[in-house]
Amino acid sequence: MTRRDIEHSKGLDTDADLQAHLAELEAEAPAEEVLTPPADHALSKAPLQRIKGDLDHVRNEIEILGARLSLVKQQTVAVARSKAEWADASAHAQLGAYPWAKLAAAMAATAVGARVLRRLPPGAVAAAIIPLLIARLEAKSRP
Repeated sequence: MTRRDIEHSKGLDTDADLQAHLAELEAEAPAEEVLTPPADHALSKAPLQRIKGDLDHVRNEIEILGARLSLVKQQTVAVARSKAEWADASAHAQLGAYPWAKLAAAMAATAVGARVLRRLPPGAVAAAIIPLLIARLEAKSRP
């Protein structure tokens, strides 16, 4: 009870005064409220359905992207095979039968030739090359 109620109740000597005072307090008291769910409670199912729909949409998009990725992988394998077949056919056209063996032999001969040239003295190499270069230049300058 508040101080006002205590002071006011001290002057209540009769039962009628007490009943009048209680009626007054009851009128001032807040009315009991009926508890109802919030207004957006009914709407809360709609966002849940929307989220489920979005989730289904994302799953569908993932499946589509997975199918596209599988297709790209297949195309990549096909392109790699065709490039390898083209390179093999090109090598056969340029070098004949066993092109890879011929290419390996040419690389080995180049490596051996480079080693031999490194061991020769530079003056001897220059003495052999200069007359060949001069003869070549003279042959080009003649009509």
